[in-house]
Amino acid sequence: MMTIQELKEYIYKEGKIEFILESIGCHSIKYHQNKKYYSCANIPNQDGDGDNKTAINVYNDENLGCINYTRNIGKPADLITLVGYNMNLSFVESVKYLHKLLGLKYQYNSRQESKDKTDKIDPLEIFKKVKRKRNKVNINDIEIYDSSIIEEYEPVLHIDWVREDGITEFTRKKFNIGYSHKHKRIVIPVRYWAGEEDDYIGIIGRTTVKSYDLLDIPKYYPLKAYKKSLNLYGLQENWKTIQEKRYCCVYESEKVVLKRHSRLDGTGVAVGSHNLSDEQVKILIGINCDIVVCYDKDVSLQHIRSECSKFYGIRNVYYIYDKYDLMGKKDSPGDMSNKIFNYLFKHKIKYDEKEHREYLKEINNGKKKL
Repeated sequence: MMTIQELKEYIYKEGKIEFILESIGCHSIKYHQNKKYYSCANIPNQDGDGDNKTAINVYNDENLGCINYTRNIGKPADLITLVGYNMNLSFVESVKYLHKLLGLKYQYNSRQESKDKTDKIDPLEIFKKVKRKRNKVNINDIEIYDSSIIEEYEPVLHIDWVREDGITEFTRKKFNIGYSHKHKRIVIPVRYWAGEEDDYIGIIGRTTVKSYDLLDIPKYYPLKAYKKSLNLYGLQENWKTIQEKRYCCVYESEKVVLKRHSRLDGTGVAVGSHNLSDEQVKILIGINCDIVVCYDKDVSLQHIRSECSKFYGIRNVYYIYDKYDLMGKKDSPGDMSNKIFNYLFKHKIKYDEKEHREYLKEINNGKKKL
């Protein structure tokens, strides 16, 4: 009998994902070549729910990671978990089912059976470390628009972003940056990370009024509002490079993603704040690569460690912290020149067991003070 990982690798290499999805009752199956994942609808339940064609995402790689936006299928979330949920089987029974379905020999072995149970339990303990919302994210909460929502804006790059930030024309085209004369704002369209290239969920407007703070004008304003917590800006555009490099740099602002792209670094995404939401954590775990937290210099080390702790034991996670005093007080690592950024990146800190102990120590000290 194959080990769990060998079974997953066999399914991936033999191209059996779609066959398995069909066999367990999923429908409306579609492969997204640019993102290398399958989307499909759930098997209908007793309430008749099961018509959402993008409710499930299964990644076409050796881990077979799975996200089910409308149902709680259990953790760790992968294709085997989905099989168990749909067929009402235990983890071990799901493995047996897949062997039979794929025409593979399954030979009972008590030592292997015990190992399978361990495989079931240990990842479950790891994933409990990821904080989850009680209310599950429903993909129907995300309204998708086509490219017509940006047609009213002029497809030009504002001179301030060229002179002050070095943002280039090829980046403007890649991210569809524009300008609104009516609102006097740079237009930043937001693509949905898990959608197609022309799937948009909102528009951010960045003011070009110099004295905006004195005039009480918001620096950033949603021209078409959306839930930032359900998306990561730049993941749609930078997906391919992130997969090739096997790491993802997590910034606070959308502009930093654009600046890094203009410097030929397509590994960035933006949170839209310095607090990763539960859904953003889930997305970053799902893309299956190393994570590098690159928050602004004014964010405390304790808070950065807090963000890193959300991935501890699940993904390799690092952070950039300017102990060399190379950045301004409000700078992001991504604001810096390539020379400085590359130096900081080279000396990034891995959030390991030692770092985690420091983080927990600070928490305990804080509780004692209270």
